[in-house]
Amino acid sequence: MNTTKSAPIPKAAGFVIVSLLLSLQPAFAQTTSADSRELETLFNADQAARSEESRKRGIYPTLQEERDRRFAVFELLAEGKLNTANDYFRAGMIIHHTSAVVLHSGETVSLGTESKLLAFFLFKRARTLGHEFGQRMMAAAYNYYLNACGEDAELFGYRFEGDRPVWRPNASGDETDALKCGFDPRPHFE
Repeated sequence: MNTTKSAPIPKAAGFVIVSLLLSLQPAFAQTTSADSRELETLFNADQAARSEESRKRGIYPTLQEERDRRFAVFELLAEGKLNTANDYFRAGMIIHHTSAVVLHSGETVSLGTESKLLAFFLFKRARTLGHEFGQRMMAAAYNYYLNACGEDAELFGYRFEGDRPVWRPNASGDETDALKCGFDPRPHFE
């Protein structure tokens, strides 16, 4: 039995994520006949593993469960089986949940900073295809990318004012345009 679990999310970040996810719940429930049923099943399992009920019971997704879902998404991507805005959004959420795991020894191991960028581009495709929360999740994925590579997302990331993403609202001077982690997301938001 694999009891390795995903690393807990910092309290402040966790609150933001949970608030965002709760606000997106109606979008998660929307399915079209063209959506991938396999991806919908993977997405539902991913969300159930992160549910408030699971957290309250101390149940977290295992390393293998997380890997299995990601590997399935990688295969679907490689086979060209993502077609709809929901497909890309759901794939983005699963890949976005790539984070770190805590091993039995207590050591924290990263599972891939660049996965946040893959999620960013999956959310971008979802947005292009009309998913109403694609842009919001692009910003979230970018902010997590900054955190994963050791940068301060509060200073160098996006914030939303209503439905509009705001670039680095807490930055000033040279910080406003300084490239962080080798990736400039701004052209993708236009």
